[in-house]
Order: sequence, then structure tokens, then C-alpha cells
Amino acid sequence: MIPRFFGPTALLLMALPVGAAVELPPLFQHGAVLQRDRPVPVWGRATPGSTVTAEFAGQKATATADPNGRWKLTLPAQAASAEGRTLTVTETGAAPVEVKDVLVGEVWLASGQSNMEFRVGQTRPEDQQLAASPTTATLRLFQVPHVVSPARQETVNAKWTPATPELVRGFSAVAYFFGRGVSEDLKVPVGLIESNWGGSRIEPWWAEEGLETIPEYADLVKRRHASLPGYPEYDRAFRGYLKVLRDWTTTTEQAMDAGKPLPDAPKPPALLNVGSGGETGTYQAMIHPLVPYALRGFLWYQGESNSGDGMAYTTKMQALIEGWRKQFANPDAPFLFVQIAPYGYGPDRVNSLPQLWVAQQAVLSKIPHTGMAVTNDVGNAKDIHPTNKSDVAHRLLQWALADVYGKKDVVRSGPLYASAKVEGDSIRVNFSETGSGLTTRDGKDPGWFEIAGEDGNFVQATAKIAPDGKSVLVKAGQIPNPVQVRFAWSQVAEPNLMNKEKLPAGGFHSHWPVDPTLGLLVSSGRPYQSSDANNKGWNSGLTDGTWGNSAGTCYATNESPKFPKTVTIDLGSTQPVQAIRYGVPNIGATNTVTVSISTDGKNFTEVGRNSFVPKTASTSTARFTIADARYVRATFIDHHPQQDGYDPNFAFLSELEVYSPVGR
Repeated sequence: MIPRFFGPTALLLMALPVGAAVELPPLFQHGAVLQRDRPVPVWGRATPGSTVTAEFAGQKATATADPNGRWKLTLPAQAASAEGRTLTVTETGAAPVEVKDVLVGEVWLASGQSNMEFRVGQTRPEDQQLAASPTTATLRLFQVPHVVSPARQETVNAKWTPATPELVRGFSAVAYFFGRGVSEDLKVPVGLIESNWGGSRIEPWWAEEGLETIPEYADLVKRRHASLPGYPEYDRAFRGYLKVLRDWTTTTEQAMDAGKPLPDAPKPPALLNVGSGGETGTYQAMIHPLVPYALRGFLWYQGESNSGDGMAYTTKMQALIEGWRKQFANPDAPFLFVQIAPYGYGPDRVNSLPQLWVAQQAVLSKIPHTGMAVTNDVGNAKDIHPTNKSDVAHRLLQWALADVYGKKDVVRSGPLYASAKVEGDSIRVNFSETGSGLTTRDGKDPGWFEIAGEDGNFVQATAKIAPDGKSVLVKAGQIPNPVQVRFAWSQVAEPNLMNKEKLPAGGFHSHWPVDPTLGLLVSSGRPYQSSDANNKGWNSGLTDGTWGNSAGTCYATNESPKFPKTVTIDLGSTQPVQAIRYGVPNIGATNTVTVSISTDGKNFTEVGRNSFVPKTASTSTARFTIADARYVRATFIDHHPQQDGYDPNFAFLSELEVYSPVGR
């Protein structure tokens, strides 16, 4: 159900007097670019019940304004045209509104956080020199300002401008260089809509419609609907609040008259956290006013503020993409995004960025009509804002030219992990997207490869490009029986492997998040609660993907002498599980640990237990018949006598991993 949303501008437009000129959104202003080869929605406000007619390029369409004055009509699709023509919209009995110098071509919406917002004027000298050179006069820009709202808005304070060298300096560099490439390659007008906010998370950009079809977000949807104006759940609660408020007003007045203490004022229903770093607000104020403008697709550069999300980011991307496609009535709209660049986020998050890279790449196989630009060779691990934005835009452009515009001779991506196979003392890594063949940008052997045996302890490996040009052979003398392989698995990795088209290879881990023997890891980044929560810096690290032995990468309880103790992971939703892997570090006196599962968080069934040797790093894996679970608990039964400088009442776990059957 589409909820009712009325912002201040919407209420103002409702008050249009009879016979007033029709009102159009800011996208329909002089210098606009309409999307070619797609029906063109035109909408706005007029006198309720009046007839509205739009005319453009010899085509005409009409609509009747509803009781609130809203109207929408659709003009037939148009071929590309660099001729500036006039869109005329007329309400019966009123003066026509003319939108002049309207072009028809390609329209793209660019969004995200600071690296998408990063201006042409902030880029490296080479990029600024390119932007200063002349380009087509049919490239137009539309820049949405920063604004947030809990309610969906109908307008923004923005206008179309030409992409002159002076004006582009304040525009998104990635969007500009992408649009410039499209314009110069296809020889058609291009309209770029920029709507982004530095530091923003992905969640406030969600359209609620994108969450509603994702089963694991069912509880989240209920909570959000109860906290968003315009949804029945919130509106019912607010009406109840108004009744209580009226009663409180009466009671308070009586108390004042009688000289009695005043009662506390009732609190209104809670709203979601509104803001660029919150749960909602940027979609409502910065994207929804653009709906349902006809466009070709979306560009997205975001993830730094969600870099600790692990594989959860894939589903968050799904919600974003499906929501936007629904809102713009374009279910197959291409969604091209940037895999964020290397950056040192800190020693307590060594796996966070590589895991996000995997989550971003997973979008390609999970969601059709998506493309990803790898950027691990253009960044600066000490600067979260790489200044080389023209190469980033070029890589997005390659995806567009190949997949959207059907250019057969374009290689769209650098090498991406396909599979790994043990061959004696080596592992052969097969890649897709190899183009004309694998190579390195410095002429040396590929770097940043590591392998591990059954124990999962990785060591640096040597790598050689195989004669087939599509695979790499990896080995390490100290690992005679390799099992796992990973590449660029570091937040500061800047590997040299690429294809001959100079597009870099993306990082990967052969056993994360899918372990070929255990299944799909579903506990990564999930929250947990401890019965004896540590207050000395060791209460994190249980589901971060790092089998560490220090605060931040290793979990520990507090030192209460009362056993047993527990730590319980919430998987977020009930799902089938079949294996749990857990282990202890080379410190402490942890002894017997059991693992159990539950659907309700109250009744647990034990599925495994192990007694660990003190002060010795080791793991245990519990495999069991597939069972449904939402909660997974580790219980520390007892401990060994004190072994080192740690109180034996501290119970340690390096990591706890929960696996689900693949494809279930």
C-alpha cells in the first residue's frame, strides 16, 4: 500500500486558486533533458478536477487533477534529439506553462556518500585539466541540495544548468566524468542528476517499498512502519497520542486551577532516526521529489559508512535497488556502483573492508542489471577520498557501454573470482572477466595472495599467471596441503593483478562467506548478548571474521566466578542452519564450551560441545542435521586452572561462525 505523505510544499500547492497556472516539479525547468526511447511521465499540481494537457515534439497527452490537485500524464517515447524544443503544459482556462530548451537523450541519477559527492574541483590535476577542456554543449546538470525529512517531499530547490567548465567544478566528479563519456561516445544529450551526502549510510536512502519484499526484513519493516508518518501503523498511534494529549491538557488545567502538582506530559510515538547517518530521511527529501522522472539508470558510490556490515550489505543493497526501481517504475533500470577503495579503518577492523568488498561483489550475481567498478588500484590507503575520479567513472562507463548500450567490443570489468581448485601443493584460482588475458600493472608476479591449510592459518604465497591467461597458480612452501586461498584480503591491499585492458582484479576469499564444506556463513557481523558482559574492551570480536587473540578481535566474558556463562547470537531471522565452528585463542583457561540453537531465544537444543586445551589456539566444528534457528548460544561450562596473566574466570572465544545450507 502506498502511504500518504504531505510535506509543507505539498500543502502549499493544494491551495492553488481556480484558474491558476499549472505547477511543475523542478525537473521540468528550462534546459531539462528527457530520457529517450521511454514513455515520459509529466506530473504536478493544478486546480482539483481540471484538465491538464502536455505537448512536446508534436505529441500530446491529458490528465485530470484529483481532489488534492495532483495530476500525472505520460507522453510517448521520443528519439534522442539535441534540438532545444518547448514542453507546454496547460490547465484548461489558465495560461500555459512553457519549459524551453528541452533536449532528449540519456538521464542518469548519481547518489551515495562523500566519494560520489567529491567535486571536480577537488580532484587530481589530471582530472581537473580534463574537465576544463571543451565538451558537448548538450551535457546538463541537476544538483539536489542536502535536506532531510521523515515525510516524503514533492519538490527540491534545484535547477538544470549547462556543464560548463566553471559549473562542473562544483559537481560530482564521478557523475560528471561518467556523463561526459556517455555523451561523447553515444553522441546524444545527457542529463545528470546528483543527489548525495557525505558520510551518509545506505539506510536513509531506502524507499520502504524495497524492504517489503525481503523476507528477512519483515520485522524491520514492521518497526519502521510504526515509526514513519504516513503509514497506518504510525498514524493510529499518533491519533491515540492526540487523544491522550487532549485528556492531559484538561487534567493539567484542572491541576493548575487547584494548585496541585502538574502531571508529566505524554510523549508522542517515536520516529525513526532522521538524518544522513540515521535510519531514514535522505530518500524522502532528496530522491522522492524526483519520482517518477524517466531515466536510464543509477550510479552509486557508497559503503564507507557501512564498512562494518559484512554480508548484510548485500541485502541492504537489494533493498535500495528494488525500492528505487519500483519508485521510478523501471524494474530493469541498470544500477552501476563502485566497490570502495582501500583504506586503513583501524587495527580492530582488519577484515571489515575485505568482507564488504565480497558483499558488494555478491550484488552482481544476486541482482540483475547491476555492474561494479573495482578501485583497489586508484586509491590511497591513508586517504578515504581518492582524488582520481576519472578512472572510477571510466570503469562505470565500461559497464554502461557493454551492458546498457550493447557495445560488443568493450571489456566491462577487471578479473573477478570464479573458483578455486587444489592441484597438489598449489591452488589454481580461476577468474571471470579476464578480457584479453591476465597480467600485472608493474610486470611482476601477482601479489597479495595467501593460502592456508586445514587450520585456516594463512601465509603469504607466491603466485604465477597460468599460460591460459585466465587463472593463477598459488603456493607456499610451508603449506604442503593447501585448502583455502584469498587475494587482497586486507583493508590496505593495493594489488597489481589486472587484465590487459588495465582493469584491476577484485579481492576474494575462497572460503568466505561460503565454505565449500560447511555452507553459507550467516552469523557475520550479527549482534550478540553476553550473560557476563566484558567491560574491559573484550566484548567485541565474536562475529567479525577475525580469529584473533587480542581485544577487539577476540571475544571474552567478564571475570565473574559464576559458571556457566553464555553468549547468544541473534541471526536476525529464523533460518536453516547445519554447522557451527567456534574456537579459542592461545591465551586463557577456557575449557568446556557447548553450542546450542533456538528459534525463540528461550528453548535451546545442544548441537555440539568441546573441551579445549588451555592456552592453545584451536577450533571445533559441530555438524548436525539441518534445523531452523534464529538464536545460537555458546555456553562456557567450566575453566582450567589459571594458565597465564588472565584470570581463569575470563572465558574466551576467537570467533563463532554459523553456517546455513547453500541455496536454502
